[in-house]
Amino acid sequence: MPIMTQMIFQALFEHSSMGIIISSEDGTIEKTNPYASKIFGYDINELIGQKIEVLIPPHLREKHIVYRHRYNEKPVPRSMGSNLNLMATKKNGMNIPVEVSLSFFSTNGRRHIISFVNDITERKRVEDELKSLTAELESKVKERTKELRDALIELNHTNEGLSQEISLRKKAEQQIRQTLEREKELNELKSRLVSMASHEFRTPLSGILTSVSLIARYHKPEDEEKRDKHIQTIKKSVKNLTAILNDFLSLDRLDQGKIISTPTLFTLTDFIEELVGELKEISEKNQNIVVEHKNREITLIQDKDMLRNVFINLLSNAIKYSPIESTINITTNLKNSQVVILIQDQGIGIPLADQKHLFDRFFRAHNALNVQGTGLGLNIVKRYLDLMGGTIQYTSIENQGTTFEVTLPLGENR
Repeated sequence: MPIMTQMIFQALFEHSSMGIIISSEDGTIEKTNPYASKIFGYDINELIGQKIEVLIPPHLREKHIVYRHRYNEKPVPRSMGSNLNLMATKKNGMNIPVEVSLSFFSTNGRRHIISFVNDITERKRVEDELKSLTAELESKVKERTKELRDALIELNHTNEGLSQEISLRKKAEQQIRQTLEREKELNELKSRLVSMASHEFRTPLSGILTSVSLIARYHKPEDEEKRDKHIQTIKKSVKNLTAILNDFLSLDRLDQGKIISTPTLFTLTDFIEELVGELKEISEKNQNIVVEHKNREITLIQDKDMLRNVFINLLSNAIKYSPIESTINITTNLKNSQVVILIQDQGIGIPLADQKHLFDRFFRAHNALNVQGTGLGLNIVKRYLDLMGGTIQYTSIENQGTTFEVTLPLGENR
C-alpha cells in the first residue's frame, strides 16, 4: 500500500469523530482509535487484549457472545441501532446509549471485525427534551382550551343584557380561535424543524458512515480510485453539514439580536468579481456566469461580511437550481444613490402558489424538495438586508427562471 494511502487511512482512523474498534473473530480487541477510548473512558490501548464484551452491560454479555458467533458465521456490513435502544458500558460502569455499525476485513487468512460506535447520549437528551416540550405544549393547549370553554359556559349563564352577552361571546370565540391558531402555528413550526433537521442531518451522516465502512475494504493499489471517490463523498457530506449548521447559527444569532451591521468602505465591482470567482471554482455544473457593471466605480459603505452572505446565498441558489451549462447573469447599477444588483438564472423557477411563502423560515417550494436545503437561506437574506437598510424583490416563472433584485443604500457619512 502506498505511503500516502497509509497516511490517509491512519489519519481517518486517528482523527475520526466516531469510535472505531477492531477485534478478532473470538472477540479479542486488537486496536481502538482515540475516540473509542474517549467514549468508554479508557486510556489509549488499555482495551487491547480484552474481550469486546467488556463494553457490553453485564446482564447482556452472554447474549452478545451468541450474537457474535452468529455474525462470524455470516459476516456482512451491517448497520444497527438506528431504531434500537443499544447500550454500552464505560470503564466506570456507567451505561450509555450508542449506535453501532459492523464491517469486516481479512488479512493473512484471519478475519477481523470493525465496530463503528457513536455515543448518542446528547441526541437522546435532545429527543427526550423535545418529547417533554411536546407534552407540555399539548397540556397547555388543553388547559387554555378548557379555560376558554369555561369562560363561554359562564357567559351563557350571565343575566346581562343581550347586546353585551353577544359582544362578550364573540370576543371569547375570537380568543379561542386566536389561541388555537397560535398553538397550531407552534406545532407546525416545531414539526417542520424536527423533520427538516432529522432529514438534512441524516443524509450526509449516512453518506459519511457508509463511505467510512466501505473504504476499509479497498486496500489494494488498484482500488485507489474507489477510495478517492468515498473520500470525496465524506468531504462533500461534511461541507453540507457545515452549511446547515451555519444556517442554524445565523438564524439563532438573528433571533437573539446578536448580529448588527458593521459598515466599511469597499468597491462593489471588486467585491462581486471576487465572490463570482470563488463560486465558479466549486460549481460542478460548468455554468456560464456573466457579470455586467453599468457603473464601474461603485463604492459603498455597508457591512461587507453580511452582504457577502446575501450574495453567496442568492448566487448559490441560482447555481443549484439551474441546469448544467446554463447562463447566470449578474448586473450591478447605480440608481438614485442606491446600488441595484440583479441575479438572473434559467432554473426551475418558483411555482406561483409558493411565492407568497418564499421568505418564510423552513419553507421549501414543492418543486425543490428533492434538492438539499434547509429552507432558511432566503429568510436569513431578507433579515440581513433589513439590517443594512436594503430591500429584495423577485420575479419568477416556473421552469423558466428567477430574477432577484437587491437594492441597497450607498451608506451614510460617505
